[in-house]
Amino acid sequence: MNLPEEFLSKMKGILKGEFEDFVKVYDFDSYKGFRVNTAKVSVEEFMKRIGIEFEKVPWCEDGFYINDEIRLSKHPYYFAGLIYIQEPSAMFPVEALDVKEGEKVLDLCAAPGGKTIQIAAKIGPNGMLVSNDVKPTRIKALVKNVENLGLTNVVILNNKPKEIAESYGAYFDKILVDAPCSGEGMFRKDPTSAKKWTSNHPQKYVNLQRSIMTEVDELLKVGGEIVYSTCTFEPEENEGIIDWFLKKHKNYEVVEIKKYPGFSDGLEINGNLELKKTVRIYPHKVKGEGHFVCKLKKVKESGNEWVFEPKRYQVDKSDLEIFEKFCQKHFDIDFKMFENRVFYKKADKLYLGYEGPFDKITPIRNGLLLGEVYKGRFYPSAHLISSLKFENLKKAINFSVNDERLIRYLKGETIENVENLKGFVAVCVDGFTLGWGKAEGHIIKNYFPRGWRLE
Repeated sequence: MNLPEEFLSKMKGILKGEFEDFVKVYDFDSYKGFRVNTAKVSVEEFMKRIGIEFEKVPWCEDGFYINDEIRLSKHPYYFAGLIYIQEPSAMFPVEALDVKEGEKVLDLCAAPGGKTIQIAAKIGPNGMLVSNDVKPTRIKALVKNVENLGLTNVVILNNKPKEIAESYGAYFDKILVDAPCSGEGMFRKDPTSAKKWTSNHPQKYVNLQRSIMTEVDELLKVGGEIVYSTCTFEPEENEGIIDWFLKKHKNYEVVEIKKYPGFSDGLEINGNLELKKTVRIYPHKVKGEGHFVCKLKKVKESGNEWVFEPKRYQVDKSDLEIFEKFCQKHFDIDFKMFENRVFYKKADKLYLGYEGPFDKITPIRNGLLLGEVYKGRFYPSAHLISSLKFENLKKAINFSVNDERLIRYLKGETIENVENLKGFVAVCVDGFTLGWGKAEGHIIKNYFPRGWRLE
């Protein structure tokens, strides 16, 4: 592929003797990958069910390579939320963040949601993830991925970092800043981005990256950690941002990240040897595209160590009774497992979510969208069914992957009511939940969301 001459000149200065090897990789296709959604299925169970051997991504325990011959994005397991298609190098920032079960995490630049999904699975139902993106046009994809993959522990925001900092305070154990960048590391994956690149392209992102990093200190607990990542090679957007941040925030230190075979040290800038602890990923040295990853630890207070006062929610008892009646009929589940959640209602929609500083900021989604209470009836959401396990269901159709009715269901078509069921019925594949149907007479109306369907 044709790369901008000014870009090549810069990379020759960075890579020196490795430059020729770097250029050669652009004659080949980029690597593709997927991760198993361990919030719904273990890696071992998925591999047993799929019956295909995949090469493992070395730096991600649930990540695997895939070639174009295997179209996992058309497989029923994809629609059941068991996997997420993701570029292999993009899996590393969350692995570097090393989130733990039960932690409170902020994904500050989250859409379309690949890293959110990765974090949410790791922190489990007792953790909480605030997933934010400032661009309203990108939120739709984030919501779709969170709901389709059955994640119940995510609060989705569409706010500026400053607004989140003013609302939450120093609330989070870990923060991921996968910053908007010039995208040089993705030229092979997205050749159109190379055509749009200009020599001043990287510089226009520096001020944006600085403005984002300006707010993270007020959001992080003492002892907490930040991972800053980009998919660009530009030093000003990578080591330059970290060097600038450390000069302004003396209460942080760079944390050494485990480097896998093929990973490179960061570049020294302004004599700052600590920057060598950061990670550079080059496509000529690993099976993946270009990335930069840095981990920072907040080692002492900065004067703004406060946490929000939660807004309390009131839900009509009658609404909860309607919901509980539906649950008794359709599910075998104890919602006491969500002891750290609260029921609340927004418009007609009923949620099982989190208390938060929501007098100033309003979540797009808060935890689990249960469904809608309307005129004395409860209408369940696709998010609810995708979050449940087959053993939680009292009334379900469980298709095999090759069933002709399953394919028609995934396409949004009405299917025959062979089982002679009535009312709302869960639709599953091989014991994994997909969505809802509603049995009426000889047919089952299709409630699988339009944006989730097989095309």
